[in-house]
Amino acid sequence: MEPLCKVADVIMSPLFNFVKQQLKYFINAADNMRDLESNTRRLIAKEKDAQVVIEATERKGKTPSHQLLGWLDEVEATKADVDAMVEKYKERFLCLNCFSPNCWSNYSLSKTAAEKLVEVRRLLEEGEKLSPTQAALTPAQSLAREEPMLPSSPNPNLEEALRCIKEDQEVGMIGIWGMGGAGKTHLLKQINNFLKGDSAFEPVILVTASQSCTTETIQMQIVTNLNLQQSNDATEQRNIIFKFLKNKSFVLLLDDLWARLDLQDVGIPFPLGVVGECTRKVVLTTRLETVCGDMEVRRTIKMECLNYDDALKLFLDKVGTETINSHPRIPSLAEDVVKELEGLPLALITIGRSMYPKKDPKQWEYAINLLKKSRLHEVEKHSPEDLQNSTFYRLKFSYDNLKSDTLRECFLSCSMWPEDFLIKKEEDLIKCWMGLGLIEVFDHIADAYNTGHELIGDLIGACLLEDHEGVFPSVRMHDVLRDMALWIVHDQGKNKNKWMVFEHEAPRDQEIWHKAERITLIESKIEALPPIATAPSSSKLTTLMLSGNRKLRELGDNFGALVALTYLDLSLCGFVHFPKEICGLVQLQYLNLAHNRMPSLPEELGSLVNLKFLILRDTGIHAIPQGVIAKLKSLQVLDLYHSWGTIDKYLTDLASQLLEELECLNNLKGLGICIEDTSQLNRLVELPNVSVRWLFISTLENSTSFSLSTSFLGDKQIQINLAEIRFINCNVTQVVLEGNHQHPTCHLRALETFKIEGLHCLEEIIWKGVVPEELFQALRELYVSGCDNLKSISWVLHLPCLTSLMAQDCSSMRELIADTVEKEEEKEITSTPTFRCLREIYLEYLPEMVSICHSAFAFPALCCIYVHYCPKLKKLPFRPGNIPSKLLVASYSKGWWEGLEWEDSSVKTSIQLFDKEEREVSESKRLIFCVLP
Repeated sequence: MEPLCKVADVIMSPLFNFVKQQLKYFINAADNMRDLESNTRRLIAKEKDAQVVIEATERKGKTPSHQLLGWLDEVEATKADVDAMVEKYKERFLCLNCFSPNCWSNYSLSKTAAEKLVEVRRLLEEGEKLSPTQAALTPAQSLAREEPMLPSSPNPNLEEALRCIKEDQEVGMIGIWGMGGAGKTHLLKQINNFLKGDSAFEPVILVTASQSCTTETIQMQIVTNLNLQQSNDATEQRNIIFKFLKNKSFVLLLDDLWARLDLQDVGIPFPLGVVGECTRKVVLTTRLETVCGDMEVRRTIKMECLNYDDALKLFLDKVGTETINSHPRIPSLAEDVVKELEGLPLALITIGRSMYPKKDPKQWEYAINLLKKSRLHEVEKHSPEDLQNSTFYRLKFSYDNLKSDTLRECFLSCSMWPEDFLIKKEEDLIKCWMGLGLIEVFDHIADAYNTGHELIGDLIGACLLEDHEGVFPSVRMHDVLRDMALWIVHDQGKNKNKWMVFEHEAPRDQEIWHKAERITLIESKIEALPPIATAPSSSKLTTLMLSGNRKLRELGDNFGALVALTYLDLSLCGFVHFPKEICGLVQLQYLNLAHNRMPSLPEELGSLVNLKFLILRDTGIHAIPQGVIAKLKSLQVLDLYHSWGTIDKYLTDLASQLLEELECLNNLKGLGICIEDTSQLNRLVELPNVSVRWLFISTLENSTSFSLSTSFLGDKQIQINLAEIRFINCNVTQVVLEGNHQHPTCHLRALETFKIEGLHCLEEIIWKGVVPEELFQALRELYVSGCDNLKSISWVLHLPCLTSLMAQDCSSMRELIADTVEKEEEKEITSTPTFRCLREIYLEYLPEMVSICHSAFAFPALCCIYVHYCPKLKKLPFRPGNIPSKLLVASYSKGWWEGLEWEDSSVKTSIQLFDKEEREVSESKRLIFCVLP
């Protein structure tokens, strides 16, 4: 019996001690929190002592030791954790019911407080051991004291911020904004360290706003910082702060602001700027550009990610030289990791720290593989208790703060494109959002596109997408943000098969094809899909994106088993016939087959009665069975815009047939169509409830003059919605663009692309009663090709939004802008940049071209001039002082560049020449501009 008792003691004693300890957490919650707060205050006092020494020594040209910086880093993180715990504890109340959620929350907080208390005491002990003289061991390399983000580089953001604070008298509010983890807080603390002790500003106040900040919490931080009298009444506290600051020159540094804060309610004296003898400045940081507007910021500083060299320095600093030098392969592997993180300081720091103990190259290879699979969170390996410090959790605040679930879904959908993909705003993204049901198409499709641009603007303003200027307006998703989006989609990594993005080959695992909800294989160079198992009842796949696979010509066996598909994108593939397997997917709502070469549509297409979007642009279709289109009663958008020539004997009949069937489609909001004569055009205008978005006009054999006004300019539906118009192979000698006397304010406000091709008889474009900037308010792209009798297009001078200008195969064109126009307007031109938005000029096969325009013109946004076979063009329109900073000149005409004449030799040396030997160019010369800066 006695041995059994001993065994029982051995078992029960640890269990008893464990239970006893857990009960202490219940009972001592208040004591634990008080002890934690008390020791944290001691730690903060120690931190302030260290900072005083640091600030004094930095002004003497010294920099703190890494040991002291590391201690300060830990203190900063610990303070944030304790503040969050205290805030949570105050929100709860003590209770006697052990099964109350609040009671269990107190237990959890008490336990965490006890554990955090051990950490605080450790930091206090380490702080006592740190000698203050360690703050000045080496000459300063930078102004940074916390994260050595730019250890050997000048910091232009810091310089700009200090200039605005010290020199710009009119600017009172300065905004630093950028994506989470880009270094905004670090920059603000650099400003704080630099200004501390500056006699021009006393005091300098650094406070943290955060998402849940209130007037009262900001006031409390200020009075603590300034050691002012505290009051429980916000109005009285405001008066105390105001009275103290009203006659002082001060700088308020406000970190991590998420919404407008009324600083006058806080007690900050207004107006800001220089007021009499006082200088009042406020510098705020935020992730949201809209906050800068709400706070009436007058100078903004956009925080971009680090360049590769600085990113590598920061990452290596966090990993440590011991690990980096532990194996010959690790330095090159570290470079691969840095490339995956794309310069985001937050990710570089957290991943760098996580790689500190990894001295085996296989561990690094494993981490790189996870990063390539968008599994950054698995590299960090945060414990459940420490998840709030992980990169994804900290970045997710921006996602959570978006104003609607729709906007959050729009953001997540951007992760369906591959890494580093430039997603075209209209052609790719907005169409996708429409097809997924995230944007509703109501009366006018132009309104839907405007909604899409608004959503894109919101995501750019929240630093969740990067805007990319170019011929095709695009956006890009930072790799780390894309990884975070997939992490969110996959239920924080728990459901990895929900959305699948493949970059090289199609998955052969049948479970993926039936359990995944979305699969993407964009530009993956696949030639075929694997056979799909016939298990239609279990298929969950609703979205399949296969665009850009030029060698894909068949969909494979049993493709029709994917019966749940509602969204199918097969654009830019290699189909030479319409894939009939699609016709069995009766749930399909979005079908995109643009840029394939298909002569006809099958009759079975009429079975897709749920189809809302049918995109058949640039397919060369010239045969559609009678009645097929009319059966698609749900159609909202039908795009049959055809720009690769026509087959005349089919086109007239097909256009007439389509016009009849379109009358049966009551829900049609957006139409792309080809028409051949004015009678068809007039009939198109008369169709009720049809909004023409993309219009292709061909032949017009019976007309020598075409007027944009009398044909359709007065029609409201077309005015509002028309975005692209193309004239091709028309035998007209003049195109008349005239004002409408009955509707003098009418204009093509949505028109962005205007193409004139193969109008060999065209001699002039005449403007009557209207000027280009009124008619073409939004025109971005102008293409003139095959117009042999056209001498110039001087009216382009008046297109305010023109981005891309192409002139090609015009055998009589001598100049883009005639010399007479230049002389008349030279005075105005010299004082005002003419082409404010123009990014590219494309000139090809213009044998008589001698001049682009006068050198007095300015091209501030111009990135590229492409010239091919323009033998008489001997001068470029530039002179010292008006050379675009990003200009690249490209030519494939041998000797052309060497034969150019220059009024000033310095102009030639200032222009970069595109070298075809150094850079691979797409087979389509037009695409050269997509890869420019």
